[in-house]
Amino acid sequence: MKKIAIVLLLIVGSSTINAQDNKTINHSPGQSIFSISPSFLLNTPNGVQLAGGIKFQLFLGKRLSIDADLVFSKDYFHLGPGIIGVPIGLWGLSFDDEEAPLQSFLFSVAAVALSFEHLSYHIPVNDDLDISPYVSLLRYKSSYEHKNLSDPDFIGQQLSFASGVQINKYYGKFVFSPYCEYNIGYKDLDSRFNIGIYSGIYFTGKKLSKNRF
Repeated sequence: MKKIAIVLLLIVGSSTINAQDNKTINHSPGQSIFSISPSFLLNTPNGVQLAGGIKFQLFLGKRLSIDADLVFSKDYFHLGPGIIGVPIGLWGLSFDDEEAPLQSFLFSVAAVALSFEHLSYHIPVNDDLDISPYVSLLRYKSSYEHKNLSDPDFIGQQLSFASGVQINKYYGKFVFSPYCEYNIGYKDLDSRFNIGIYSGIYFTGKKLSKNRF
């Protein structure tokens, strides 16, 4: 797996160099991608599992997006809250809590800050392709052996760290995105690997901006 990670890093590096001489995609704030995927969980307590996934990405600029994802299978799911914190925080700020204004404000700020736990950086390759390394610092994961959900010695639910690379191929308003990722639990320190292919819709609000990098 280390060799795969090295290859991916080399691809990302070479893509950045090549992008300097090509017309490339520039995203705009407010643009978003909603996608679904089949995923393969490569080394769960049950071995390899097929899973389904949902992902939403909101662009803050031409390169950076905040993300949220949910992947689920039998006796398994994980959730990277990411962007979910934005509406919660804005909802909290819309209320005028006279009894505890400071607590209400701090809660709203913390909720918005939570959105930045899951970030992607989109490296342009050409006018319809970018590569996005990403990180999720507070992914919640629940993973158990089948028919063995009550073992007190098994750590099934925990927060975890995840990092991966996603390749985004754009066909107008449609996106095709294979990905691979590494995940490690903060409690059990077990390393897990997932791969999958997202298919989604790119909500641009306008045509893609294709400019010099």
